[in-house]
Amino acid sequence: MTIAEPPSDVIRSASSVTLAPRTDLPVPSAPAGVPARPWWERILEALFFAAAVTAAAVGVALRFGGPRALWLDEALTVNIARLPLTRLFDALRHDGSPPAYYVLLHYWMGVFGTGTRSVRALAGVCSVMTLPVGWRLGRAIGGRRVAAVLVVVLACNPFALRYGTENRMYSLVMLLAAGACLALVRTLQRPTLLRLICFGGLCGLLLLTHYWAIYLVGAFGVCLLLASWRGRLRTHARLAFVALCSGGLMFLPWLPSFVFQARHTGTPWATPVNTSMFVWTLGEFAGWERHLGVALFVIDCVLLGVLLLGVALRAWPAGRRFAGWLGWRRDVPGSRFVLPAAGVFLATLTFALVGGMVAHAAFAYRYGSVVLPVVVLMVALGITAVDRSRLGRVVAAAALASVAVLGTITGAEEISAQRTQAVEVANQIAAGARPGDVVAYCPDQLGPAVSRLLPDRLLTQVTFPRFDDPQRINWVDYKQVNLAANPGVFANEILSMARGHQIWLVWEAGYLTLGSDCQEIRDAIEVARPHSTQPVVSDPARFYEHESLVRFAP
Repeated sequence: MTIAEPPSDVIRSASSVTLAPRTDLPVPSAPAGVPARPWWERILEALFFAAAVTAAAVGVALRFGGPRALWLDEALTVNIARLPLTRLFDALRHDGSPPAYYVLLHYWMGVFGTGTRSVRALAGVCSVMTLPVGWRLGRAIGGRRVAAVLVVVLACNPFALRYGTENRMYSLVMLLAAGACLALVRTLQRPTLLRLICFGGLCGLLLLTHYWAIYLVGAFGVCLLLASWRGRLRTHARLAFVALCSGGLMFLPWLPSFVFQARHTGTPWATPVNTSMFVWTLGEFAGWERHLGVALFVIDCVLLGVLLLGVALRAWPAGRRFAGWLGWRRDVPGSRFVLPAAGVFLATLTFALVGGMVAHAAFAYRYGSVVLPVVVLMVALGITAVDRSRLGRVVAAAALASVAVLGTITGAEEISAQRTQAVEVANQIAAGARPGDVVAYCPDQLGPAVSRLLPDRLLTQVTFPRFDDPQRINWVDYKQVNLAANPGVFANEILSMARGHQIWLVWEAGYLTLGSDCQEIRDAIEVARPHSTQPVVSDPARFYEHESLVRFAP
């Protein structure tokens, strides 16, 4: 068998083939009109991202730190949550809060104990759990880049850091609010039975966690009603509105307690609501009481302004020309969610303003935790909006690093600040007290933090004005009770109880609705017992909750 040889012309053509590179293949190059990025720009961007990620990791770790003692609200929360459930709900009627966080803490302490770090760890866990929810929210709205930026901003937010180390419901509120926003976005994208149940259930849990959730849920409802009227999402919005109303039914069993609390409990120490709460809320989210927090507040405002400007120009046909001149030749990621998010923020605080004026309710900045996830989302979208402008990716990375580093430093300052002088007071009492001594608190708001730290001795502890157990506070008709109290009668009763024993008076002036009552009590006891010392002097410069301790010898 023979193999046929190829023709001679084929052999000649094959022998002429060389190994020279081909020139007819396309060579990869930068898109037309887009110059290649210089090496120094790529290095700067990488360094900025590394700084942001490092700050985020530090922020996560900081959530499990905090001062060594619980202040009033934290200690009171523990003392209520450790009660049996049947007594817990009755105690909350006199406290003025909904029950969800207290029930959760009740079972948490059953497993991990009632130590300071143990009870605060629940808030830290809730705060850390908000991060993966934020990732999914950012990815649902604008993709992976928005998700990554959102997680970093949320991990480094000073407000989230502050309340991630406090044994209160605010970290749980942020977690539930972020989850409700995610469930709402997913429902509007593609409603399923599971997503509808999640959205309604999370809204119901929010109502049972903090009463300002009423304003957030109301803002959701208004936005859904507007979307139900017209537009391509009207069917999805109607289903979401039904889920929202169904979730609100979870609040009905607690409604009688809420009505009682609305009539008889309040916050006489807080600031009345006013229009400054819109700016004040943003400032508190940035920690503007600290020096670096002011810089963070300015950066956040600039980013929000850039975001709203870019979205407005792209949405306005005549403005697209200006948008192109500024560099926004493409839509900002998640641009269609910017105005709804801003609407939810403004509507929530507007409802709170109107509700506060009608009900004569007060405002504390921590109540704004219900809208923190919305604000953080808009800041993250603002950073990605800078990325789409002519300012470029380096400036966006620098903005992210600045927000992360400034936020973590400000949050660390917030966490390291001492919240109560109770440790110093309790140590002095423990060192010098003997069985039978009387410890009196004026006002009663100083009782929970100090009494928690006192050793288990046979001490008689009473509070002004009700002579109640110092572990809890009865907020029912608090202002009226304080105004009707008689400091002279209280002082005489203390002297009668402490015959032959020392009197330890924990007191502080300046509490609203109490006037000069505490000073009068001290003066009255001092007349009967002139031999006194002051082991602890109030230090408002160092402590958020400050107090003095006076020892009256027998």
